[in-house]
Amino acid sequence: MLNRPVSLFDAKDAVQTGARPWDVDRHPSYRLAWLFMLLLIPLGAVASRLVFLQVVARDRFTMPKERLTEVYESLPSSNGRIVAADGTILAKDVQRFDVLVHYRWIEEPADRAWLRHQALSRLAGPERRDRNRVRLEQQRVLALRRAMWNRLAATVGQSPERLRGTRRAIQRRVERIADAVEQRRERRDGARSAATDDSHGPPPSDQVARTQAPGASVSAWWRRVWKTVLAALTTPPERSARDPVVVQEELAYHVVARDVSLEAAAEIETHPELYPGVRCRVTYRRVYPQHDLAAHVVGSRLRAGSTSAGPAGRVVPGTGEDPYAYEPDDLVGRTGVERAYERWLRGVRGIRKLLKDRRGEIVHTQTLRQPRTGADVELTLNLPLQRRVEQILDRALTVPPSGSGNRITGGCIIILDVRTGEVVAAADSPRFDLNLMNAPDPAEWARLATDPRRPFFPRVTHLQLPPGSVFKTLTAIAALESRWIDPDRPVFCQGYLDRPDRYRCLIYRRYGMGHGEVALTDALCRSCNVYFFTAARAMGAEPIVQWAERFGFGRPTGIDLPDEKPGHLPRPPARFARPRQDSLLTQATFSPFEHDATATQTPIDGPVDPRIRPAKHERWYPGDTLGLAIGQSRLTVTPLQIARMMAAIANGGRLVTPHVVRRVHTQPSHADQPIVPEPIPIRGLSPETLARVREGLEQVVASRRGTGHRTVYLKEVAIAGKTGTAETGRAGPDHAWFAGYVPADEPRYAFAVVLEHGGSGGRAAGPLARKTVEALLDLGLIHRSGATK
Repeated sequence: MLNRPVSLFDAKDAVQTGARPWDVDRHPSYRLAWLFMLLLIPLGAVASRLVFLQVVARDRFTMPKERLTEVYESLPSSNGRIVAADGTILAKDVQRFDVLVHYRWIEEPADRAWLRHQALSRLAGPERRDRNRVRLEQQRVLALRRAMWNRLAATVGQSPERLRGTRRAIQRRVERIADAVEQRRERRDGARSAATDDSHGPPPSDQVARTQAPGASVSAWWRRVWKTVLAALTTPPERSARDPVVVQEELAYHVVARDVSLEAAAEIETHPELYPGVRCRVTYRRVYPQHDLAAHVVGSRLRAGSTSAGPAGRVVPGTGEDPYAYEPDDLVGRTGVERAYERWLRGVRGIRKLLKDRRGEIVHTQTLRQPRTGADVELTLNLPLQRRVEQILDRALTVPPSGSGNRITGGCIIILDVRTGEVVAAADSPRFDLNLMNAPDPAEWARLATDPRRPFFPRVTHLQLPPGSVFKTLTAIAALESRWIDPDRPVFCQGYLDRPDRYRCLIYRRYGMGHGEVALTDALCRSCNVYFFTAARAMGAEPIVQWAERFGFGRPTGIDLPDEKPGHLPRPPARFARPRQDSLLTQATFSPFEHDATATQTPIDGPVDPRIRPAKHERWYPGDTLGLAIGQSRLTVTPLQIARMMAAIANGGRLVTPHVVRRVHTQPSHADQPIVPEPIPIRGLSPETLARVREGLEQVVASRRGTGHRTVYLKEVAIAGKTGTAETGRAGPDHAWFAGYVPADEPRYAFAVVLEHGGSGGRAAGPLARKTVEALLDLGLIHRSGATK
């Protein structure tokens, strides 16, 4: 038989019969050999693959594959500087470095999974199967970590004990977060289990009744079977042991040292092998080298917080990051120039892409956008003058001027260039150190916050007080331009208007006498209330209000500082706005104010500025018109408005826009942007009126009978100005004013001095005005020209 293991026929017979030597049918052993070889080849391939996977490629599968995550990080930028006119830096950003360490290098004791991963990453493939070798490498990692912390303490200049305290504080905070997350997970799982138990509770009674019906038992059985199968196929199996909670803080870097030196940061960044898990972060801190100098003009920057919003949508494509949006740690201008010029001062952050492994450690970085520094802002302030003026104010608040006898609660001095409106000095007192806003001392902060003198209050732009007799300057302009007075015809002043107990002059209140015959120049020089009472009664309130509007009262001046206050200009109803026609006007006493109907009048047709909204008329009393004429009633102004009024009188009737910034120094590829607003001529203001008013203002200081002669007069230069004593009623002592310009013959600077509750304007504010002019002389801003009496 052919399929027998051994043929019955020998080989000789086979050859003789014509059989082939490799005929498997004739030789079954050959067939078995071929079958064995066919099975051996795939088994050999499988065995070779197993050897390759177990020996050669073992490391590739025993170490889990790292998943890299892309994270975009913003790079901080430096804000622009604020510099004075002479280049002195008033505000700048200082670069500082913070040291951050990954939490797994902070945690004590070290996380077991992290420690094993660190050990395996330092071993070759065959060595990772040796448990003793892995254990030895873990000990080396722990020793490396201890050495790193000791080295880091020496590098950053801190003691190891202090760093250990920082590490413990960070670990306690992260553990509290992890515990809170774990508790929330347990409560969620408990609620889910309770809901599942309720769903498997006993069926309702009506359902039980239906199942007892004929044939219901079979259908109920099939429903239970279906639910069981469905639950088995769709419900994931419950794990006997849950994975531990890993919060984001466990995968992040934490600050362990702030504001380290540049040398320390360079040492850490250039030797990553000595500082594993450590990185440096660049931040910026705003500093004010001049401390409290011009504090309310320079302003301050504070943390943006989580509620601040930046400019809208400039998202970098592919990153989802907006470099113009504010982040909680960004510094944002809150007051002064810092806020008004935030758009130019603020730098633009850069963007960096980080590749992190699943443990949160950084494996690669790439900068997508470099940060851009903000523009520098140049102020108009003359720092030597600013410093001198602040010293003058500080001494006045510490030691009141001789004869005032009052405890001054605050004050300010403002000096303007009469031609351009540049603010060359703006002093407030009391003030505060701007660096306090960035690193507040609790005790100092509490002292300033509870100080009744309000050191955080910017008086130059926010102080709203009655101007007192300083406002008589505008009343004189209104009376002259409306042709209700003849400046050369005198009025007899008996010390009071109608009755000895009201509407009186200060000389009558003190000495029981009047000024006698006074014309316009004498009325300004000696500050005669009766003269201006008489003029106001004759012409009514309308000319005063309309000319006050033309000079910018009742609205902000437009200075480039935030939140400027407008003051308050009362507006009477029509029956009080026009002149009275009662019998008093027929008395000879008022003959100088008989209206000249044939004279050419300047029409007064409302505010010049079309942006002003018509104000509602207020409740008005007859005495309000008289009070308005001498700067009382409900009228309030700011020191800046008074200084601008004096500048307009000095420069020939042009209303300047005060400004504290001269130019913005943008990037080198752009031209500087100068800030020079053009003065606006005051419509209808004649040179003759200005000449008359200037004459009276000069006599206030030059004449021996002037209210400012004793305290303001200087031989070296002619000064023009007006004293003011604003009554406060029962609120305390009067407010002291002095406003003017210098030199009187060729005006260069206008100024205003105000002292809250300082008392008499001539006695309290006058000496400060003279010292201010002396400072201008000493610094060469004006020249000695000699003054005539």
